[in-house]
Amino acid sequence: MRSLLLSWLAKSQNRAHESHCSFTEISNGNHSYRSLGSDYYVDINVENIPGARLILFNRDLAQELNLDLPESDEELERIMLENFAWFKCADQQSGPITDSKTVKTYFATRYQDSDNKSEGSALGDGRAIWVGEIVSEPHPGSFRYLDVVLKGTGVTPLAWFNHPRQSHKDGMASMTEVVHEYIYSAAARKNGINTAGVLAVIELPFYREIDNEKAAIIVRVGNHLRFAHFLYFSDSPALLKKIFEYALKRDMGFSLDHPITVEDIRKYLDLVVTKLAENAAVYFDVHAVHGSPTFGNKTSCGGSIDMATFVFPDAHHVNYSYMSEGANLLGGVNGQTEQFFNLFGHLVKTLKKSGFEYQMEILPVEYFHRQFRNKFEAVLTYRWLKRVGLSDQEIDTLSITAKERFYDIVKSIYEATGSKRIRLNKGKVYMAAFEPRRILSGTADCFDSLDVTVSVWSKLFKVNRKWGTYKLSDAKSYIVEYRKSIIGIFNDLKASQDTVAAWKRRSKEIKLSERHEPGADFFYDSERFLASEEVLHLIRQGNASWRKISQVAETSTLRFVDHLKD
Repeated sequence: MRSLLLSWLAKSQNRAHESHCSFTEISNGNHSYRSLGSDYYVDINVENIPGARLILFNRDLAQELNLDLPESDEELERIMLENFAWFKCADQQSGPITDSKTVKTYFATRYQDSDNKSEGSALGDGRAIWVGEIVSEPHPGSFRYLDVVLKGTGVTPLAWFNHPRQSHKDGMASMTEVVHEYIYSAAARKNGINTAGVLAVIELPFYREIDNEKAAIIVRVGNHLRFAHFLYFSDSPALLKKIFEYALKRDMGFSLDHPITVEDIRKYLDLVVTKLAENAAVYFDVHAVHGSPTFGNKTSCGGSIDMATFVFPDAHHVNYSYMSEGANLLGGVNGQTEQFFNLFGHLVKTLKKSGFEYQMEILPVEYFHRQFRNKFEAVLTYRWLKRVGLSDQEIDTLSITAKERFYDIVKSIYEATGSKRIRLNKGKVYMAAFEPRRILSGTADCFDSLDVTVSVWSKLFKVNRKWGTYKLSDAKSYIVEYRKSIIGIFNDLKASQDTVAAWKRRSKEIKLSERHEPGADFFYDSERFLASEEVLHLIRQGNASWRKISQVAETSTLRFVDHLKD
């Protein structure tokens, strides 16, 4: 395996210094993950599918990745289908085969996304294959590693065969699902969420029976190592050490021949919990919800993956159930933010009792929880103050007392629930009390009338949506405390009317996305179809070009994006 790693290192170092790479280079099956050995993956033989069609292509992402783009749309479609329109061979052979233009061997990775590793459990990539890797060197001696993965390429031996739903074990992805993921992953990235990018969607010339719609492949680029990879190997200290070191080197930007030190172990886990907290803060700020936040959907560096169940509600509805049968709510003591850390905390405990070489270097869960909370609060405070219109210098200058008071009242505004329940399909539910993004972005414009409670109520706090239930009397205590925090910030900075004028200008630069009101199903299906309906309509017509469909998808994406300046 050492010779395989050295060979990969030589190739990747050459690629890292090249300004552009071709689609063939990123889909040729070469990947450093193979250097770990066959304990970590299974080979999957696939064949190129004639009659496939390029549906969506993300040119912005392709340019960000420095991919060579042909001049004509027809040529781009030909190249994409030649390199990415793969589906598992009907008569899967037991080992690698000789690559050709129509048949190739890629691989699926092992990870544990269920309670145990018994036969039929979620044991890894059940409908995805890793086809390549992009290695770059943004700064001398600092590397970036991105996996190129196809989802919807046929069932693998690692699929969750014991799951009651056929969708977890047929190896396919439906068109509605992949269009949703394309739109929402792009919106999530534009909103500052750390997630893999979707480069393209390819329509296959056959149907997925359970959905009665065309099957599709999604081409995804980003970090695909997951917490679940560590869990899978936690019962084998030697194997766990190997994949843990591999993830550390990639996530910290080291060369893969970098010698690991004790200091690296501690810095790595600090990095992961910091990135996880940053991502959790952005989720909270923009009302983002991941419908399946499991070990398999958290990346090794604290990011998110698999956005097919992702939604952007119109407010922070703490009683929104983002998993089936009310298993998890958006807010409360076991809400989404807490779930983010709980996954990491469970991973830390697993590593500490695994018996692998570095277990004694891992600090207690309580230490990481403090790190998580501090970073989460700091990032949220920064983003909220930016929404009001403060500059980076003003935020840095602001006292800790003023920041904490502002954070506490704004968080309570986010988490407040309405005065009466709203009837939905699942029964009566207390919805959110306010639209906090609108309150923050409109604050500077209302600064001169902050002492007029009725004005603040009508301009900022009153909700003109079907779920709005608060009256002025209900909101008054929030208005009073919010006013005090804003006046406190003004006084702390020794601000002037010119300062407020600058806040007004900067706050107007933030374009708030318009969100759908919740449907009777309380978001998931209603938003999923509303967001994708124009794109799906064009696809089903059968004669629209990928460029036209992609332009409509971009318009759908931007509806969910808050353009918050850095």
